[in-house]
Amino acid sequence: MQEKIPLVIGFGVTGKSIINYLADSNSEIFLIEEWEENPSLEEIKNIELKVHINPDINEELFQNISRIYSSPGVSGQHEIFSYAKKYNIKVSSDIEEYLTAQEGIKVLVTGTNGKTSTCLIIETLFKSVFPSLTISVLGNIGNPVLPHIKDDIDISIIEVSSFQLELLNEIEFDIGLLLNIEQDHMDRYLSYQDYENIKFLVLKYSLFNISYDDTDRGLSNPLNYKDIEIPQAVLELPTFKNWPMHDIENLRASLAVLKCYYENFYNSSFDELTLSKELERAFMDFRKPPHRFEIIENSLGINFINDSKATNLDAMLKAIKAVNELKKDQESIHLICGGDLKEQDTNSIDLKSISSVSRVLIYGKDKEILFQSMRQYTECLLVNDLEEAVMEAMKLSKEGDYVMLSPACSSLDMFINYQERGDKFKRLIEDLLDE
Repeated sequence: MQEKIPLVIGFGVTGKSIINYLADSNSEIFLIEEWEENPSLEEIKNIELKVHINPDINEELFQNISRIYSSPGVSGQHEIFSYAKKYNIKVSSDIEEYLTAQEGIKVLVTGTNGKTSTCLIIETLFKSVFPSLTISVLGNIGNPVLPHIKDDIDISIIEVSSFQLELLNEIEFDIGLLLNIEQDHMDRYLSYQDYENIKFLVLKYSLFNISYDDTDRGLSNPLNYKDIEIPQAVLELPTFKNWPMHDIENLRASLAVLKCYYENFYNSSFDELTLSKELERAFMDFRKPPHRFEIIENSLGINFINDSKATNLDAMLKAIKAVNELKKDQESIHLICGGDLKEQDTNSIDLKSISSVSRVLIYGKDKEILFQSMRQYTECLLVNDLEEAVMEAMKLSKEGDYVMLSPACSSLDMFINYQERGDKFKRLIEDLLDE
């Protein structure tokens, strides 16, 4: 009888890590990669493994498959999964393999917004309070888990998206943190409820459950992070001077993770005041990753904010609120937004806070939808691209005003990713400074 072999679907960063992982215990695999021009396919030649690329998807193929490993970017509607169900073949993922094999404490962090910043805050906290422990930040943050599956790690802080959560079979891990749930990825899910249910898996499968919600969902050990007190001495640090409230909430959630670890794994009481000096030292030199309410220093007297990571409407609205907390009465906000809305329903979201914006400059694939949704609250201008948006914002701005890129949309209609979009915004400002 022929030995069955695994199938990997998707050959991005995660797919590559899965194949390298499987190469240790398999001599051959099947690979489904629908982007046939993917330049990364050339790398397969360097792998000591026989790879069958894009075999015909039929019943004969599935008689030879042992297990399917899916990349998070692959739609759950792909025909592969129908065949898997029919032939009772388990679908796994890199995250599940890691959770099963890694012996250290695993902390999974998800939410519509704030995942990456929160993971880095948690890392800073733990490295400062527990310097003898090995702490690693992995997952959707850009560091695949499988290359670290055999590492001696005491605490793994793993950022997980909804795409990664939906690939998990029922599995237990130590701490799950759910930061928030807002409308996003509606082009991927059948409904908001479907998206919400998948996000809640981070709590359902965790031994200790931390979230923003006190609703009784039958969880084992729930903790509401909003109950955590942040020492005033910490909030007064220069690091947090210009942090928006949503990032302070991420800090609060991170402290909840520390509290949970302290009390349940370190077996010691958690006292925010006792820790305040330690926290001051920990965050003295902390820097958030770029493109997240990033204030750009310049000599024009205008406050430029790069919030390119705001890829949904809720993130944009939070950024507007944050600017309103910073600005003086006579200063205006010029908002730049647009791109691919990912089928977010603008009619079901309260956009009234846009009335605090002087004008909105809108570009990209769904600019007409955004224009019609926002025009009742403030002046809106349609522009061709980000460059024109920045130029128009500059013409309309005076000293002290705020010009903010907070797109509320995916960047993929015009850019490779949100990083490229944010970098473009910063370059456009630099060019203006050079003129």
